[in-house]
Amino acid sequence: DCKKYCGQRRRLIGIKKHGKKDLMIIQNILPVISDWKTFEAFLKGSYTWCILMDFHMNFMEDLVKQLHEHNKKGIVHMDLIHGIANDQYGTQYMCQKVHADGIISTKPKAIEAAKSNQCISILRIFMIDSRSFMRSVHMASALQPDYIEVLPALLPGIVKKLHAYCNIPVIGGGMIENQEDIAKCLSGGMQAVSTSHRELWESVEK
Repeated sequence: DCKKYCGQRRRLIGIKKHGKKDLMIIQNILPVISDWKTFEAFLKGSYTWCILMDFHMNFMEDLVKQLHEHNKKGIVHMDLIHGIANDQYGTQYMCQKVHADGIISTKPKAIEAAKSNQCISILRIFMIDSRSFMRSVHMASALQPDYIEVLPALLPGIVKKLHAYCNIPVIGGGMIENQEDIAKCLSGGMQAVSTSHRELWESVEK
């Protein structure tokens, strides 16, 4: 039962100290939000953390401001925000001017900029084959992000394989269809899963 499992396992994903700023992700499910209707529903719910993507840059400052006004936090997917480059300069602007709480990206420069600007850094990696796995673990080892997001999430033994090279907390993303998938990821050692399926994260929330 996913609700029971998540309830028993609800704890800090991690406590990351960046200078004076201590940031904690305290939930096992990270709702992925890409439209205003879902965003408004998230504000009314009990989750603290969410991932923002597919919005235009013009709206980002207002979105993050609303999150903070509701005592919530936003992780911005830099690769999937329209109107801004997913490079070190775009990431710096997102951290310093928009005040994002975290950054997700496949780009090393974006991860480095997030770290230097006291934001949680999440390196997104795609597990396609053995070559992509080795390339990804070498990148993660060099960058030392706060978290790694692995896609697809339901890869057998992926956390153990990653931790053989770099001991970085793992978040699962992609192909999460039901509560059983969530339970498999968490029982396999993942710290959290990200999902854009509103019905799924709301069903676990209840």
